Amino acid sequence: MSYIYTTEQHQQQFIQSTNMKLLCLTFVFLVSTTLTAATPPDATVYQNFLQCFTTQTRALPNTLADVVFPQTAAGYTPALRNYIRNARFNTTASPKPAIVIVARSEAHVQAAVVCTKTLKFQLKTRSGGHDYEGVSYTSNLPFFLLDMSSFRDITVEGETAWIGAGVTLGEKNLDENAVEMVHKWQFVAPKTDPGLFMRVLLQPVTRNKVETVRASVLALFLGKSSERTARSSRGYSPCCGGTTTTTLRWLNPRYSSSVTWTRRLNGKRKSDFVEKEITKEGLDYLMKKMIEVGKIGLVFNPYGGKVSEVATTKTPFPHRTKLYKVQHSMNWKDPGPEAETSFLEKAKSFYSYMAPFVTKNPRHTYLNYRDLDIGVNSHGPNAYREGEVYGRKYFGENFDRLVKVKSTVDPENFFRDEQSVPTLPSKPANTPAKPAL
Repeated sequence: MSYIYTTEQHQQQFIQSTNMKLLCLTFVFLVSTTLTAATPPDATVYQNFLQCFTTQTRALPNTLADVVFPQTAAGYTPALRNYIRNARFNTTASPKPAIVIVARSEAHVQAAVVCTKTLKFQLKTRSGGHDYEGVSYTSNLPFFLLDMSSFRDITVEGETAWIGAGVTLGEKNLDENAVEMVHKWQFVAPKTDPGLFMRVLLQPVTRNKVETVRASVLALFLGKSSERTARSSRGYSPCCGGTTTTTLRWLNPRYSSSVTWTRRLNGKRKSDFVEKEITKEGLDYLMKKMIEVGKIGLVFNPYGGKVSEVATTKTPFPHRTKLYKVQHSMNWKDPGPEAETSFLEKAKSFYSYMAPFVTKNPRHTYLNYRDLDIGVNSHGPNAYREGEVYGRKYFGENFDRLVKVKSTVDPENFFRDEQSVPTLPSKPANTPAKPAL
């Protein structure tokens, strides 16, 4: 069943939001480096890079045709556009990298970093994940792009899975009800069996010429179909009503996926975290605001389970005790600047309507749903203070530890972007005391 409240929008636009962004090796994602001096001609840049790259990898230049792409290469544009998620950053005016490196091995990643630093270019890294703000493949400075989307292997060793940077997630969906159902979902999804994951999609639609909001549940159960049916018969899924089950094969010990991205819309994403269940009145208010704003969609991802069993300070991710995460989704087809300005303002307005129902001081945000509205870093004299604005929202109390690690491992701030972890501010040199008169 479905409840209702806004304009039509395909459910696949929400499913696209589940792409996983995981980086391998020891890199902080979306990294970059500073540029000094004038930029050499493109041909010289490519030749210098290729010479460095072949030296570092000990590979022959003719074996790197599908790895290193200068702007003149036939494969340059497909390699660049392959993982651009947002059409706003896929225009003729969008900044383009001088070279795209599609890494096929760890040696390629290492060589790309070394050679980029040697040539004093900025380095942007991209994997298979979201990056709705284009931070990983655009820059105002001349730059190289390191694409790690080819790292798609999943290796399972006992209870540990090593997941390549380019891996993305697939899902199934179930249509369900509305305000009552979503309200009840809040009490069930974060606390149910760890084997059951149930996310809620709030999607604007028009039914019988009436604008409304449809609430759907997209669920994944890790177990046998018979187990899920038996638990449902005991009231295991009280929020969801009737369901349809499709059995999927479990991952092989080594698994590789292949993704071709063909549909691109202009879009904007924002995020929130909910600590306490939203009342029915609050949910009704939000759905009516969705109709008022238009084109906005919400995704509720429950936490709990194994996520909440890990201490909030054990890893950089601090949001483990929250009930669920909210993704704000705004998509549009018109590429014009007037449409972009209008829809970005609508996204901001709905973000303000959500404020009473989510975390405060700071208003926490999900790192993988990059949002440059919450602050950017110019990496100047006030870099630490600028980084603290968005850093506290992404990392909470873990921000201070990350800054210390960053200052120790990368004191020159080679790996950086518009929202990277800053280094500690440098201490002023001691001023000699003036001699007494």
